[in-house]
Amino acid sequence: MGAAGPAIIFMCLFVLSIIVGLATLCFAARSMLVVVQETGLGQDEIVWPNEPMQDWLGHAVQFIELLGIWLAPAALAARLLRNVWLPDDAALRILLLAGPGLWLFFPVGLLSSLSAESRWVPLRWTIVKCFLRIAPAAFVFYLLTAILLSAAVVPWYYALFGGRTVLLPAAAGVSAAVLFIYARLLGRLALMIQHLPVPRRAPAKAKAPKRPQPSGKKKRKPRREVQDPWVAAAEDEEKERKKLERFPWAKEQSQAKPKTGYHVPSAEEIEGYGFAAEQPTAPEAAPEKKPRSRFAQSPEEYEAYDVRGTPESGASAPRELQDAHFAEQVRQRIAERTRALPVLPPHPFLNGVYTFPFYSACMASWLTLSLAFLAEGGIVHQMIEVGRQLFHW
Repeated sequence: MGAAGPAIIFMCLFVLSIIVGLATLCFAARSMLVVVQETGLGQDEIVWPNEPMQDWLGHAVQFIELLGIWLAPAALAARLLRNVWLPDDAALRILLLAGPGLWLFFPVGLLSSLSAESRWVPLRWTIVKCFLRIAPAAFVFYLLTAILLSAAVVPWYYALFGGRTVLLPAAAGVSAAVLFIYARLLGRLALMIQHLPVPRRAPAKAKAPKRPQPSGKKKRKPRREVQDPWVAAAEDEEKERKKLERFPWAKEQSQAKPKTGYHVPSAEEIEGYGFAAEQPTAPEAAPEKKPRSRFAQSPEEYEAYDVRGTPESGASAPRELQDAHFAEQVRQRIAERTRALPVLPPHPFLNGVYTFPFYSACMASWLTLSLAFLAEGGIVHQMIEVGRQLFHW
């Protein structure tokens, strides 16, 4: 019975950590995607869209897919190496195995997902080629993000596993700021990819028809035979004569055949025409009466018409709203087609990057994310403490 209390507390904390963690992941994924997209369009100030919270769950699922692609192999490798490498520190082992993969492939996966027709595409070779074309800028990006991610992960490690709970608020605030700065850097990298010149493909050359190659030996043309029509007629007569000599009854059959051609009939063979008996004629149907025009009707036969009132001004409002909405869509389409390429700052990885979390438009989101990280970190810390008592970690 003594272990029942810690077990119940552990399960309650575990369920609470899942709920709070899912809400934190939804808000963090939404914030990161908005910052990357707006920065990639060349915007310095971020305009947060007024989207329903149900859409945030889709962003979280997208992030879980990208993270799971690299976290699953790292977790499997950490499980296989638990008795060989860092057997007493499983958290550090998982972190060292999963961190480099996420640091290297997560930017490529996120930009591939945002640039593809479907957001579930984790990798596009086009993005990999673009990273290679801007190799110096990509190297600087990876160097800066390595420093930022280290600054965010180290406080969490010592706060959760090093017994220094005082670092939890600092770890939460730093992690929220690092997320915004990381998204800003990734958006600037996407903006640099947009400024790459489009490679032109050489026009395909028309293939000339293949000519047959002359062989060593010349082919002889077949000799054409010349036929004499008089000789052929004489041969046919000779064959017919031999046939009659061999089969004498064939001559009688040929004579018995009727001659073809036009035969003039005699007067006895012509049949005359007869006269048919007269049949009674059917009576003609009475002509139908044409419908009278309404102008030929008497005043008593007129039908009364109901007079409707004039339409109210509010009835035409939906039509006007539809026209205004259609005109706005047309203007947006024209603006998208004629939109100029966004301007790249002179120092993409410095201008408006490290002060970005403290912009007036981002301050509220940064504070909300910091509080969410702090709540999740506190729950996980308490769960680890209870788990040490329960499972003797």
